Amino acid sequence: LSLLLETQALTDITVLKLSSLGIFPFFVENVSTLQLSSLKLVRTIFSQYEKHRDLILEDIFASLARLPTTKRNLRNFRLSNGQSIQMVTALILQLVQCMVIINNQDANGVSMETKGTG
Repeated sequence: LSLLLETQALTDITVLKLSSLGIFPFFVENVSTLQLSSLKLVRTIFSQYEKHRDLILEDIFASLARLPTTKRNLRNFRLSNGQSIQMVTALILQLVQCMVIINNQDANGVSMETKGTG
């Protein structure tokens, strides 16, 4: 689905339904492969559909608030250095990274913007 989003413009309703579909697996246990795919889907939506960012974040935080306290630490994302962080933390970090714009200058002082990819 994330590849489709990268090549095809979608309606607002479709984008919002896909983002809700992508966020849901972060709050379910034992679906780590699905969570990784959902991570890419939500990151793609977040980076390409700026006007929906607030709703996506609200959906994530509302879902997190509904979790029982004992269930909030169970979903882990393994980093390349072998350490683990919570899957929701990985999602939020990637969402922040995908919207960062870095302003680089080449040797002649010409400004070139690059967008973060998460």
